[in-house]
Amino acid sequence: MLNHLVGMGYRSAIAEWTRAHLDQFDVLEITVDHLIHRTSAQRAAIFDLVGRVPLTAHGVGLSIGTDVPLDLAYLDQVAAIVEFLKAPAYSEHLAFTRVPGRDLGNLLPLPKTEEVAEQIIGKVRTVQARVGVPFLLENITYMFEWPDSKLSDAEFLNLICRETGAGLLLDLENVYLNSQNHGFDPYEFIDALAPGLVREIHMAGGITVRDPAGRPVLADTHSHPVQAAVLDLLDHTLTRERPATIIVERDDRLDAIDEILDDVERIRERIALQGRTHGRAALGSAA
Repeated sequence: MLNHLVGMGYRSAIAEWTRAHLDQFDVLEITVDHLIHRTSAQRAAIFDLVGRVPLTAHGVGLSIGTDVPLDLAYLDQVAAIVEFLKAPAYSEHLAFTRVPGRDLGNLLPLPKTEEVAEQIIGKVRTVQARVGVPFLLENITYMFEWPDSKLSDAEFLNLICRETGAGLLLDLENVYLNSQNHGFDPYEFIDALAPGLVREIHMAGGITVRDPAGRPVLADTHSHPVQAAVLDLLDHTLTRERPATIIVERDDRLDAIDEILDDVERIRERIALQGRTHGRAALGSAA
């Protein structure tokens, strides 16, 4: 039987509703930076969830791709939070969000080279040494490629994870958006990942915007229902991988609660369909 916990990313704006409807979710994803930077009341509301529902930990403040040493004090805060939450894993974006002296306010891609991968490998090992649960890297969406990139997205991720033992938080919305904006096959990307690499999955819905030249591009806004094409990518991923959790991300239009719940149920339906297909295949091979 396929056993994937399905839930959503916890957001303080709908905290009261979430606590009243915990039975709708198998798991909640907690952003560790919200515990570091929010008010004491907001932190208390998150801590109140410990023991009531399984929690997993996600970060947005590490900036592992910035070409400076990691902030060890920050990592120690993360480690303490992860331990308190009893989270089974800690994930962060394979990206940089700042340069020395300036917060850039965006997740920005790295040049996909062996030299950059080697720098990230060292930093991943630092995280693993200070945070006592498995560390997962998340693939991001990007609007540009560095001209000196020599590796594909999958090759870059495989190299870093192979050398460190880190897992992958596979953001399927990001895979879909990048495939549409940059012209590659998202199924080939998933197939190129090393088997067993995907430990968690993110699902979300974005919108179409115009770039400075007036061309339509897809944007990862976390504001709308998960698209059918992304659910189809989930189907394909689940034929290869056994992620522990599948999280719906929503950061805008949070009042559209029915859409969030519908996304959770549509994901569960896809998982159930995979289970039935897997069961029929097993019976067929046994015969």
